[in-house]
Amino acid sequence: MRERLPDRLRTALELPGRAAARLDDYPPALSALAVALAAGVFAVGLVVAAQAGLAMAVTGGSQPVAQTSTVPMDVDASNWQDAPRRTVTLYEQQMALPYGGGSVGEVDVKAMTNDTHVGFRLTYDDPTRDLALDRPGNYSDAAAVMLRTGEQPPITMGASGQPVDIWYWRASWQYANDSAEGAGDMYSYPHPDNETRPGTAAGNPISQATYDDFGQNYYAKGFGSLSDAPTQTVRANGERTEDGWQVVFVRERDTEGQYDATFGTDEPVYLAWAVWNGSADEVNGKKSVSLEFTKLTSDGSQLVAADSGPGDGTPTPTENATTTTGSGDGLLGGDLGSYLVMLVLATGLAWLYSYRKFGGEQ
Repeated sequence: MRERLPDRLRTALELPGRAAARLDDYPPALSALAVALAAGVFAVGLVVAAQAGLAMAVTGGSQPVAQTSTVPMDVDASNWQDAPRRTVTLYEQQMALPYGGGSVGEVDVKAMTNDTHVGFRLTYDDPTRDLALDRPGNYSDAAAVMLRTGEQPPITMGASGQPVDIWYWRASWQYANDSAEGAGDMYSYPHPDNETRPGTAAGNPISQATYDDFGQNYYAKGFGSLSDAPTQTVRANGERTEDGWQVVFVRERDTEGQYDATFGTDEPVYLAWAVWNGSADEVNGKKSVSLEFTKLTSDGSQLVAADSGPGDGTPTPTENATTTTGSGDGLLGGDLGSYLVMLVLATGLAWLYSYRKFGGEQ
């Protein structure tokens, strides 16, 4: 068996050459097409393999947590002022279409917990107060926390079999009646809802005009898979500062939602952050995002900063690492169109080159 192995290896290495020689027996256009298809598939395969290898973001450090008697919704409460801070770098979202964002460079995060509740306060610079949705091209300021308890998920809003919990706040929800700022309804004139607001007419919980709770609880299994959680357990409150926004998210530690992050177990909690600046045309996938996870751990009774990484809020050296990938319900689900475009372009370019090569030789 060992003596025959070199012959088999030699045969395998000779196969590409034999295949290339046989192409000479076919018309130039057909030979070029065969080479182009092979090159296109190979190019897309390289991209998929590279993105698969980068889908799992590293953990960029630990989130310090303050133990307190109450977890306040008030952004200016003294409890928040005394809590330790961690600064997280944000980047333009370039993992899936639509690419964009990046107008907010960093966010300061504080975490707080007691026996029953857990909360996060996000502080970031944003020079404009964007609330108005009364005309096309107007977008609201917003912020979100992505969480998963247990195994670290892909940074791409989770994946199939690795769902994430997302807490979302939007300024236009909280300040919908603030007419002084120009907030309003794009379809305020009399018109049937089923024509101008089909989502609202159908009862889609993500398409409501107003919300009693300004924090919404969503689930996702990759880009393009956001869904409303059946039970809304997240509360949020956002207030303007001189330089931007402070947004507080609060939720009970123990909830029964299918994919809700849990805080009362020995498993770690992975956190990521996102911010939208409406005046910078940031909406949906266009956002400023963290490309690393922050980690929380628990001893079953108290949330604590993870052992690895700093506990004083100082970013680690890996804070500036970048990760690019696309994922829907699985690796290709949410961004399949991008791969098809790459395949067509790569095949077309390879065909032109190969046709000229084979055509010139005959």
